[in-house]
Amino acid sequence: MKNLIESLKNYQLFGGRTLKTGISVFITALICGFFNLPVVFAVITAIVTIEHTAADSIKKAMIRFPASAIGALLATSFYAIFGKSAITFALAAMLTIAICHKLKLDDGILVAAITATAMIPDFQDHHFISFITRLGTTSIGIVVSTAVNFFLLPLTTPPGFIEI
Repeated sequence: MKNLIESLKNYQLFGGRTLKTGISVFITALICGFFNLPVVFAVITAIVTIEHTAADSIKKAMIRFPASAIGALLATSFYAIFGKSAITFALAAMLTIAICHKLKLDDGILVAAITATAMIPDFQDHHFISFITRLGTTSIGIVVSTAVNFFLLPLTTPPGFIEI
């Protein structure tokens, strides 16, 4: 693994954050696949959770999880009331953004809004199970990307490393 990273550094094809994102997505998809969980939400979360430093990743993960829970809860609630309709998407997105902003969870708004709107077309018969599944897969994405960020290139991008 270290030789692969070193050879990619020499070509300056990918920056550290890009490599960490790819590795996080790969590990996240493997874990979800192993447990037969939906991969999309976990992978989206892994992509948007990677930060330049491990410290930033951990700080933002502590904001993104509750924000995602709010988005998932609102999507579940509006789906139960309105089904899969335009009003469900609109209300889930708008209220997720508004509530996260009021609670000062601004760093989690993107993940929360994506979670809220992306889970609407994919609901199972049991709404509560869908809600728990989304929280679980979001958690997998956050934990994996934070761990990758912490253990793999945890510092900011080295000089001469091009971020793509």
